[in-house]
Amino acid sequence: MKKPIAFAIFLSLLISTPALAAEENLAQRLSGRIVLQVESYGRAWYIDPVSRARYYLQDGNEAYFLMRTKGLGITNADLTKIPTKRGQTADAKLVNRLRGRILLQVEENGEAWYVDPVDGLRHYMKDGIAAYELMRTKGLGISNTDLAKITMNAEQIAHDTTFNDVAYVRYDGTAFSGGYNADQILPLASLSKLMTALVFLDTNPDWNKKVTITSEQIAYPITLAGQDATSEVDLQAGDTMSIYDLWVAMLVASSNQAAITIADASGLDRQTFIKKMNEKAAELGLTKTKFYDPTGLDAHNVTTAKEMAKLAHAAFTTPTIATAGKQSGYVIAATAATLQPKTITVADRNYSLQKYQPDASKTGYLIEAQRTVALQKNNTTIVVLHALSMTQRNQAIEKLLNSL
Repeated sequence: MKKPIAFAIFLSLLISTPALAAEENLAQRLSGRIVLQVESYGRAWYIDPVSRARYYLQDGNEAYFLMRTKGLGITNADLTKIPTKRGQTADAKLVNRLRGRILLQVEENGEAWYVDPVDGLRHYMKDGIAAYELMRTKGLGISNTDLAKITMNAEQIAHDTTFNDVAYVRYDGTAFSGGYNADQILPLASLSKLMTALVFLDTNPDWNKKVTITSEQIAYPITLAGQDATSEVDLQAGDTMSIYDLWVAMLVASSNQAAITIADASGLDRQTFIKKMNEKAAELGLTKTKFYDPTGLDAHNVTTAKEMAKLAHAAFTTPTIATAGKQSGYVIAATAATLQPKTITVADRNYSLQKYQPDASKTGYLIEAQRTVALQKNNTTIVVLHALSMTQRNQAIEKLLNSL
């Protein structure tokens, strides 16, 4: 995933902040603080003073709405007892009781204020921009080791970025077995494309329809992955090919450019397409799965091994998906922007996976997601998430296959 735009600003703040010392009451000491994960792109977390659990502040807007949900109603009279500037008259007892809390003006329009636990001053949170400014200026750097000592809340559908293990499970369409960390919420990377495929099928596509690739679609992966390498085939702006060609490029070579073009060709705008992905997840009974983009390059796309197994089972038992995903040596006959014919090779490079002779499969990789895979064999779906190496991934696959 591309580093957040604000990362450079965060880093300038963080590098001068020493790592927090390990201690038993870390959550208590950081109650009400905003902490920034120095080993993970400066991601922001809010330590709720009530539960002492940490909440992920994805960005300014998400932080604003999430922190408002943790708000405590306060009257105007009491609010005025909490200063906005040094030197103002303050009710010390009230300030100390409300340090780190989000306060909502119940006698006005529910305006939100954050009481800084360090200096006891209240700060107005008008909107996401204001929430971002609080994250930037009030954040305290924290290491992954120390952040892991603070309990992750059980409410958010969000990845605990301190997780450093693998997760896997087997699913026969009815029951799960062989699970390990199977309920851990994790990024799914390009396994997201299986949901993209299911939603696209619901639009009853014309497989022979010709689509011309735009420069914006070619550049789309950069908006999320920056200069990191992503899975692509040799698509160029101005190339014209069939919907089915893009379908194969998405499912076989995991082309992100093909995936976003498929979504754009659905007849839905992108936000509506993503909404349909989340609605489909709900239809499948997935309660810990959430999508933010159709490619999987956004690390905020998350699921669990169990829920991914349900999703993959639904996809792999759909012949149009399973058949396309098994294409080998597929060549797209396209027309270039110059109107000259061209060929584009679509290849499955998951050689170590092919030795298991799966009936269907899909893989993915992001730094945050590590190595992910879903495969179908003998009517059983196997999912591995967050494998820290190919060896670990394959060992999990073999363990689950051998116990069939």
